[in-house]
This record gives sequence, C-alpha cells and structure tokens, in this order.
Amino acid sequence: MKATRDYTVSSVKKALDVLKLFDEQHSDLTLSEISEYSGIGKSSVLRLLYTLFQEGFVAYDEVTKKYSLGIELYRLGLMKFNSLDLRKIARRHLQALSNELNMICYVGVREGDTLAMVDQILPSSVPAWTQLTVQSGGTSELYSTGIGRLFLAQDSDAAVDRYLERIQMKKFTSATITDRKTLLELIRQARRDHFSGNVGENEEHIYSLCAPVYGLHGTMVAGISLCGLQDVVCSDKYDSYLQRICQVAEDISRELGYSPK
Repeated sequence: MKATRDYTVSSVKKALDVLKLFDEQHSDLTLSEISEYSGIGKSSVLRLLYTLFQEGFVAYDEVTKKYSLGIELYRLGLMKFNSLDLRKIARRHLQALSNELNMICYVGVREGDTLAMVDQILPSSVPAWTQLTVQSGGTSELYSTGIGRLFLAQDSDAAVDRYLERIQMKKFTSATITDRKTLLELIRQARRDHFSGNVGENEEHIYSLCAPVYGLHGTMVAGISLCGLQDVVCSDKYDSYLQRICQVAEDISRELGYSPK
C-alpha cells in the first residue's frame, strides 16, 4: 500500500507494537514487561491489552498474570498460509528477472524421485534459443538437474545412496553426469553452498543457476532456476547472475513465511 500522506493511527500502531513483542524468546509477558519493552505507560498498555483480549488477539493467564498471543492470530495466520500460491508468488518475482536478463526462469517441485517443472517464465522478448528448453509441465530427473540436486541435498548421504540405487541413470547429452561418486560430491556441494547449477546436462549448451525456496517450516518446497546459453551465463556476469537468482529465492521464501534463524 502506497500513500502520499501518513494515515497511521497511533493507537493501532501501538497495539501492533505490543503484539510484535511476543516471539520465540518471549512467549508470555507480564504487564510490566510489556510496558518496559514497548516504552508505553502501564495504563495505556492495560487498555490496549484489554481491547486485544476482548477480540481474541491476546490471552491472559490468571495464575501467572501473564499475557500471550491469542487464538485469533493463529486463525488469521492459518488463513493467510492456506491462501499462499507458490506458483503465483514465484512468477511475480521471476518475471521481472526474466525480462531484465532476457533469460528463462523455471520453478520446480519434487514429486518422489522426479522433478516436476510447474512453471516456465519467458522474457517479454523471447529469444530463439528458448525452443531448446523443456516446457512448463514437463518432468526431469533429480540427478541431472540443478534444482533436483538441491532437493537431494536436503536428504542424508544414505538417503541419496538409496535414491541412486533405485533409479536407472542415463545420459541425455554428452555432459550428463551418471557417475555416482561425482553426483554425490555435487549434491554435497549443493548442501554446503545452498545453490547448484547445470551445464548442458539436459539440453545441449543450456546452463542453469539454481537456488532453493523454503516454506514456513524451513523445508525446501521448490527450486528456481535461471537458464541461458552457456557462453552467456559463464561470462564475467556469472557472479551477478548467481547473486540475483539466490536473492529472488530468498524473497520468495520470505513471502512464503520462511524466516532464517
């Protein structure tokens, strides 16, 4: 919401400031603590808490004389969480990046041992080389994609070994990596770096930079990638491209409710 004038209602802001005092370190607080931490006088805090209590935004324990967050906040938060649309949120962020860099972006989610490409974002001016890439709605192998290796990086080495044992690896291009030892090291590297890439392993000459998207509970819910011709991505702008896709992944994660500790 943008406004040229300040329409802030001071009493509402104070009430919100009080609610923001409750966190993982302060799940319940006394009246004196709330007054001290907020810088609001006790009498004003008491009126704010009474109103919040009446509306279900705070709870009060008669025994401990402490306040905590109320069930109404949980209900509203759950409504917001259930309304989040990963694809819609990701597209909004990725379309701007795709248009700016004139490159393709993907959103992928894990479906068992397969990577499902749930969205493909094309730049406003579509270059001819995009005809070489997989379309939205297609599937790819986890082991041969940067996003897939990021998903595998969330698993233990033992779980990755079991995955590699139950699948049949094949080459899609001359660059596709099918050596188990090399793949395991790439997955470990993705686990350390929190990003991954792909050098023409699914489509010749197409390079991708990939970053993980995390959900509310800190688990990886999707991966995003920035794709272009190999000689374009592997240029002096490589670090800049990598930084951009990682930043967009962070922005999407934050909008999905993820808060890194």
